[in-house]
Amino acid sequence: METITERLAQILERIKAASGDRKDVKLIAVSKTKPVELILQAFQAGQRRFGENRVQEARDKHGQMPAEIDWHLIGPLQKNKAKYCPSIFSTIHSLHRMDVAEALNKKCLQLNITLDVLFQMNLTEESTKSGLTSVEELQRLADQVMSCEGLRIKGLMTIGNPLASDRENQALFASLYEINQKEAQRLGLQDSMVELSTGMSSDFELALKEGATYVRVGSAIFGKRNYSQ
Repeated sequence: METITERLAQILERIKAASGDRKDVKLIAVSKTKPVELILQAFQAGQRRFGENRVQEARDKHGQMPAEIDWHLIGPLQKNKAKYCPSIFSTIHSLHRMDVAEALNKKCLQLNITLDVLFQMNLTEESTKSGLTSVEELQRLADQVMSCEGLRIKGLMTIGNPLASDRENQALFASLYEINQKEAQRLGLQDSMVELSTGMSSDFELALKEGATYVRVGSAIFGKRNYSQ
């Protein structure tokens, strides 16, 4: 059986091949539901960015893991959990509501820190997914978040459709790239709104072909997710 170290090395090689060895590509090892022992194995193999879906689970792990770990929230965020995020995460990938942005910003200002945020887009309009479903919704939210001094807009996130074809998902990722480019220009953030968080274990190579800078890979590193948790 392959070790986490071996699987991680294989993923990094695949990322390098699919991206043309682009220097802006970053791997997030999705550690949701995984015990700290497995996360530590990946850390010892050189991985530093880890993605969690739930704030409480991340809080529990945060205190048990090395301080060098860069934690990213990739799951939906409720307003009442926002106050815990700035002291745990460097980046929120799933922002799509202004009340959550306000709660995050309030805590950031209290702590005198800045939090990176990505807006989650639901381009497939699936009812089971969170996110903004139109450019108009994105623009309204982005204009409001621009006034939040504790938040730094870094780009967009989306999730591919597991029932769609590779061609359809690649078109989806290409669309996200275009939306981000236009929105960054509209906001005057061409130098900083440069991140695209797209692609998971099954489709990250397609996402990389369409400009992804963050890929979120879990099962291909840690094994299948435990859905009982």
